[in-house]
Amino acid sequence: MIIRTVIILAYFLMPISAAFADDLMVADNGLSAGYATLAWPDAAGETFLLEREADSGWTAVYDGPDHATTLSGLHNGTYRFRLSADDGMPGDVLEITVAHHPLSRAWMFFGIGAVMFAGLLGLLAAGTRRPVPASGEDATR
Repeated sequence: MIIRTVIILAYFLMPISAAFADDLMVADNGLSAGYATLAWPDAAGETFLLEREADSGWTAVYDGPDHATTLSGLHNGTYRFRLSADDGMPGDVLEITVAHHPLSRAWMFFGIGAVMFAGLLGLLAAGTRRPVPASGEDATR
């Protein structure tokens, strides 16, 4: 029951931010952990160029034939991406927001885990205590 409650709370506390732009979408939402998999499964073309907007303009982050790429090490903030196929015109801009888990949530999960671990150790210790039979008594009880 406690584990189910923790899982339900964790699910509702996680920030989810996914958006679509033409064929470009967030396929694996790890935005609260600093990564995201961007995919374009329905895009037509042989080679694809995925670009990220930076202060100096658009910078290539992927160039090749695959229909997805994973970006990691993303810091808190808003990122803008665009996709072009076969050296064509870029499509619509996809904007994602990265918001890492707050440290308070990490400490909360650590505390819950510590309490559960201590409870498990207590149950194991209590379950192994058995009175030692006196000499001459039946030890198979």
